[in-house]
Amino acid sequence: MEREHQGCLVGIGMLAVCGVILFVAYKLDIPYLRCTSFLLPALIGPYIGSRYLSTAEQREKNSFSRRTWILLIIGCLALAALLAWLLDGRLW
Repeated sequence: MEREHQGCLVGIGMLAVCGVILFVAYKLDIPYLRCTSFLLPALIGPYIGSRYLSTAEQREKNSFSRRTWILLIIGCLALAALLAWLLDGRLW
């Protein structure tokens, strides 16, 4: 039960960081940060679920490696840059 509480707190913290990024993006009118703050929560659920809300057997069997997570984050940031450029015509 302790892992579930820890996972919930980590998830809430990550969503709070995304909220702060979104606030800064709208305040300073930065399309790249706005798109990033929309896309990063899509990675939070799978991360929390695979780390904290699964059994030990499922963690070993279905977990992504550190390299895979890094590639997913880089892909998410690249997609945010592409969306910012397509939707607003600028990154900053």
